[in-house]
Amino acid sequence: MLLHLIPLLALVPILGFACCVLSPRKWERIIFSVAMASILVELVLFFSASYLWLRAGASPVFTHLGFLYTSHSYDLPLDFYFDRLAAVFLGMATVMTALVFIFSKYYMHREQGFKRFYSTVALFFLGLSLIILAGNFEILFAGWELIGISSVLLIAFYRDRFLPARNALKVFSVYRIADAFLLAAIWYAHHLFEKSISFSQFPAIIAQQGNHLALLGLLLCIAALIKSAQFPFSYWLPRAMEGPTTSSAIFYGALSVHMGLYLLLRTYPLWQGTIWLRIVIAALGLITAGIATSIARVQSSIKTQIAYASITQIGLMFLELAAGLRWLVLLHFISNASLRTYQLLISPSAVSYLVHDQFFYFVPPHQQIKNTLLGKIRATWYILSVKEWNMNTVASHYLWKPLKSVGQAFAFLDEPAFRLISLILFLTSIRVAASAKLSANSRLLFSTTAAAIGSIFYIRAYATKKAAKTCWDLIMLGHLFEMLFLVSASAWSWKYLGLYGTGAAIAFVVGRGCLWYLEARDEPPTLREYGGSIYAFTKLGQLFFILALLFMAFPISPSFLAQDVLLSLIPANHVLQIVLFCLSYVMAGVSIMRLYVKVFFGPHKTSYHEIAYKAS
Repeated sequence: MLLHLIPLLALVPILGFACCVLSPRKWERIIFSVAMASILVELVLFFSASYLWLRAGASPVFTHLGFLYTSHSYDLPLDFYFDRLAAVFLGMATVMTALVFIFSKYYMHREQGFKRFYSTVALFFLGLSLIILAGNFEILFAGWELIGISSVLLIAFYRDRFLPARNALKVFSVYRIADAFLLAAIWYAHHLFEKSISFSQFPAIIAQQGNHLALLGLLLCIAALIKSAQFPFSYWLPRAMEGPTTSSAIFYGALSVHMGLYLLLRTYPLWQGTIWLRIVIAALGLITAGIATSIARVQSSIKTQIAYASITQIGLMFLELAAGLRWLVLLHFISNASLRTYQLLISPSAVSYLVHDQFFYFVPPHQQIKNTLLGKIRATWYILSVKEWNMNTVASHYLWKPLKSVGQAFAFLDEPAFRLISLILFLTSIRVAASAKLSANSRLLFSTTAAAIGSIFYIRAYATKKAAKTCWDLIMLGHLFEMLFLVSASAWSWKYLGLYGTGAAIAFVVGRGCLWYLEARDEPPTLREYGGSIYAFTKLGQLFFILALLFMAFPISPSFLAQDVLLSLIPANHVLQIVLFCLSYVMAGVSIMRLYVKVFFGPHKTSYHEIAYKAS
């Protein structure tokens, strides 16, 4: 009975999301009833599964439902895993989501995006359920991606404003880096274990690997640190608070921000024996806790204060986890998630009360900076905290600005003649790569060159400010050379080349048609400013969003399957190729999402509200 209930815990969120999407847009009561019914069914199933699991001795339960894809060299199993860790996180996720659904019925009443809000939170809960119940890295990565894309939609919920659109893009760019490190960890795990392993097999294989697990642990650690907004990536979390307060409560107060911590808890057996890695995790957690505390104490926005307070507690959880106190981490997670959800939900009322109190009873405190060494240190610390330790500025200056400079150096690729030459070069290279005459060294050089060319096209697409159609074409050319790299670096296969190419080609052609339609309707899509075209073309914007997901090889697309299979076949000693692939993966996703946000989000030319050009 228990083995049948665990897959249902992942199936119910899928049905709940589908029903929310299909509900009538103007009938709030039906939308709420559908969303609430799905979460209550999930809650009943969870308590039933937990009862049966406890009666059976509370030992881990592994369920294998078959394979999503299988071949002679690659298997993609559909596995689910339920243990104490999954029980704690899934129980908290279900209860918190139910409370937020109830609260949002009144908080979001008569909001234009009422249905969009509930559908997006249902999508988030689906991704969360897949991460928590995943029995292997592949299923976990699918849920990881769903959480990332639902975060973008909720941060930019007020999509006719400038700052939500800009901050959604900024958060997605940081998320994409975490995705790349997790994908690299999955690739390395494939070669380390020579198959797709389930989490239930960890104890049996740990003793066989020895020091080879250190690199895998490091990749997982970096992905977790970014996802949980630890130093020096803490700056993205306050900027994610642009969405509705109720979504901020479960996303960045209670659940989503803890998923990096969950990743390290789930993979704890893989890195627990690497002492230097545990020291690094503890040190970064302690540094994060100290810096985030000082920043939280000087913020003027209540949501920003809560965000940095949550980062502080998660930093302490990383410290506890590095010390091996997993039971304390779980208790700390429950306490922090509950408190932050409560604080965020009552924050509008708290602000209203404090404004009233300050208006009548405020007495400015008498403060004086003493001209001593200690006073100067305190003043310096205060200024650094007000500036959030310049984490956002440093990331922009040393990460994204150099990439833009590289992209601007290849501005000639925007010309139609060079794009045509690149297409001819790709078609010629296909014939060369398909021949069996290339030696091993020649094929390595050929595939590395193709990966570098694909990365250049993606970086140029990220830097261009010309017409959106030009950016779309550059991304497609990047995909073509990325396909060439993958099939020549692993094992030449027309099957996987066609699978990758079909998904990308369909998204490219239909997306190009959407951009042409906007141009024909006097909405020229440009990347110099935010166009807000979804204001006038809502259905077209929704279609283009789905096409953007297909184009970036999201887990729902055939391109993702081909990409995942071919990536797993790249030899373990081709480190440069994997670095280039991860760079392409980040830049392709950021370029596509930047194009979508720039064209469809932001103030429309017919709207008349004030525009803010800088984040506070």
